[in-house]
Amino acid sequence: MNKKLLVGITGILAVGVLGACGGGSTTNDSGGEAQNGDQVTISYGLWDKQQAPVFEEIAADFEKENPDIKVEFQVTPWAQYWTKLETAVTGENAPDVFWMNIPRAIDYIDNGVLEPLDDIEFDKDKIPSQYQESYTQEGNLYGIPKDYDTNALWYNKKMFDEAGIDYPDESWDWAKLQEVAKQLTKEDEGVYGLATPPQWETGYYQTIYQNDGRPFSEDGKKSGFTDKATIEGVQYWYDFVENGGGTPVEVTGNTNATDLLISGKVAMIIDGSYQAPVVFEDEYGSANVDVAPLPKGKERATTSNSLANVVYAGSKNKDAAKKWVEFLSKEEQMKHVAESGTVIPSYEGTADAWVQAYPEKNLQVFVDAVDYAIPFSNYKNSSAATAAEQDIMNEVWAGNKTVEEGCKEIAEKADEILARK
Repeated sequence: MNKKLLVGITGILAVGVLGACGGGSTTNDSGGEAQNGDQVTISYGLWDKQQAPVFEEIAADFEKENPDIKVEFQVTPWAQYWTKLETAVTGENAPDVFWMNIPRAIDYIDNGVLEPLDDIEFDKDKIPSQYQESYTQEGNLYGIPKDYDTNALWYNKKMFDEAGIDYPDESWDWAKLQEVAKQLTKEDEGVYGLATPPQWETGYYQTIYQNDGRPFSEDGKKSGFTDKATIEGVQYWYDFVENGGGTPVEVTGNTNATDLLISGKVAMIIDGSYQAPVVFEDEYGSANVDVAPLPKGKERATTSNSLANVVYAGSKNKDAAKKWVEFLSKEEQMKHVAESGTVIPSYEGTADAWVQAYPEKNLQVFVDAVDYAIPFSNYKNSSAATAAEQDIMNEVWAGNKTVEEGCKEIAEKADEILARK
């Protein structure tokens, strides 16, 4: 399994991971192998330090109900999470339970890293089916979705007010967005209407899907970047750069879009619901920023991810690990997470508590977007194919290639990657 994992996942997991501290072993507090009646320790791997305190509170409740189990947290920044997880899996030392996302799920499932979770009891009808399907392979469920994200248009009310422009709403289309982005740009002051980084997740995938294009064929065996609708979708996103309403590549290359928004350097960004605590716990962001639905193209759509709790197939303590996942999947725990304002839990109805975490903001738009949300692609090797896009898109945004040339090159590389065994 380990050698196969390196072939199947290296390059796909292009950003790093969890401490290899014994997730695959069952230990008591003294570090030895657990005996009957001893307290066992299970490791829980995650990457978001903002969510960690909430889950530590949940773990305390879990340990009260299960005094024979202790949960040990392994918090690793996103930039190191996947690389380190790969190393831990290869060394048969991964955390007993860890976070998984949709793009990488299929490769971990295919390589035998994840334990089937069909024997865990949870309210399946309360978690959106499209997210459960993303963690299902050949009829078996390998991850229980813990949360989801959607995208919306974040905007600076102060900049709109100063320009005398009405705030964005559900009536906006992409033409309106281009018009207003241009009006709000003051290039001589280094201020732009819209942050337009050459990124797939919160950038050109939105315009691809809204133009009825797709990054991959329906069966996931071919790239969709030769399709006219897909190319046009990318072109639309790049048009912001060409017409001056969007940020030049050197601007977003040095500073992320959220920081540009809360520093007053851009009037609008497209980004995910997970940015709520980042933006609204910032003094400037809290005072000046709100959100609106994504402008509509040929159809209304947003990309969407859902994180899931998964169990390491090599864990020596699967029963305890599954108890922890089952506990995390209950309504009470999901609501606890929602009240923290960090992410939108997947359990139906708990999102209301997340919206109320910032009651003066229009966060309901993210919840409503589930109706037209398209989960990230998770075909075999699709994560590696997506990763290969970035360098090419950087060349397009730098003006070294046309959009059509870049899309053709992406398709050639993606087809090669998707064909790998």
